[in-house]
Amino acid sequence: MTPLLLLLIAREPLVPGHENEYRQIEQETARLSVKLGCPHPYLAMESLTGPKEIWWFNSFDSAEDQKQVGEAYQKNAPFSAMLKKNSDRKAPVTGKVVEVYAQYRPELSSGPPWILGHARFLAIAVTKDRPSSPGTVFEAPGGIFYVFSPARTREQADRLAASTPGSTIVVARPEFSFPAKDWIAADPQFWQASPR
Repeated sequence: MTPLLLLLIAREPLVPGHENEYRQIEQETARLSVKLGCPHPYLAMESLTGPKEIWWFNSFDSAEDQKQVGEAYQKNAPFSAMLKKNSDRKAPVTGKVVEVYAQYRPELSSGPPWILGHARFLAIAVTKDRPSSPGTVFEAPGGIFYVFSPARTREQADRLAASTPGSTIVVARPEFSFPAKDWIAADPQFWQASPR
């Protein structure tokens, strides 16, 4: 299994003191994603180091795939309306969301590959320098590299982050996510917390 070619990365900062409100909204969104037929899997990960934020990931195997998913979202009016409503509800408890599309760079990647939804923890380095440490590399516009190093445990993630200064450690949040079936099959115990 290899990483998909195109990755949507969204970083949503949380306003301190409002984490519980945010959690309630995102847990409801995940439940309604199941009920209303979300057209595409998505992964939520929460930062354990650095500023408190939620990292959101969607992956696509091509630009055409991305376009088809976007059209499927538009055609599902009840789902889109719910997303808009919950986005408005959480606006007071979040900062400005940073959203980028990044291309997989296999020639810069090394070490165990990160496959979306197949790691409990990640060490993430964001750099403008050509990556020199092991990890799965995606490049966003402006020459910004995202280096993802998967880990099964927090201790392993800490070791990976220590080898690349400035890395952020994040943990998957099943209760916020809409997992693909292969993610669940690979780690069913972990994904029990997901509403899917």
